[in-house]
Amino acid sequence: MIVTPSTYMMIEEVLAVIAIGAAAAWYFVRRRRRGLATERASPKYHPLFVVIHWAVAFAVANLLLRVALIMRYIPNSDPEKIDGLRAHMYAGTLVFVLMLIRLLVRRKTQLPPRATARNRGLDWLARTSHRLLYVLVLAQALSGLYMAVQTGLPDVLILGRGTLPEDFWVFSIRSVHYLVSRLLMATIALHITGALYHTFILKDGLLRRMSFGRRIAANEARNLEGKRPGATRPANAGQVV
Repeated sequence: MIVTPSTYMMIEEVLAVIAIGAAAAWYFVRRRRRGLATERASPKYHPLFVVIHWAVAFAVANLLLRVALIMRYIPNSDPEKIDGLRAHMYAGTLVFVLMLIRLLVRRKTQLPPRATARNRGLDWLARTSHRLLYVLVLAQALSGLYMAVQTGLPDVLILGRGTLPEDFWVFSIRSVHYLVSRLLMATIALHITGALYHTFILKDGLLRRMSFGRRIAANEARNLEGKRPGATRPANAGQVV
């Protein structure tokens, strides 16, 4: 069964509403339990970093699923293919820009202490897959932009001149774009598995790093993790950043 663009958009809207509702419910329940004034600060990423993270996550998932479930089944001669490719190109460009901003924010802001799965092998896998995610997302966006230029898509999609190629697969960059997308899917699945492992097995509250709220200095977070009775507190202990 082929999912039509209109059906997919309806599914997207429903999922977006569910996600927003779940996030709002989680926030208000958490606020009610702890109280905003007494909420204990915890190590988190900068709020801008958090916004970019979830925006990129949603956009990448949307791009990958839209192509896998819809775009591949629409012939290039169908007018709907032009609308779909236009949205795909704009979204891919947005992801590329957001990733550049994310790298800048990551470099310029204070980061929480590195998470651990209490296993050297798993920690190595987490570090490697996390770096690979950055590389693959950027490679996916760049290969897509290169393919758009090589196939003349800006003229067709933006200026309304010309027609789509009969088959994108005759361009070698299409194979690269496809291969990177599959590697990206596998890495995202591994990333989600790691998050679920921390949440339900280790129960260490790792996902709170990618949420909003009070943040504490990184050295205070390290102190809290290795806190011992009688240990000396750092000079900026408890500092909210």
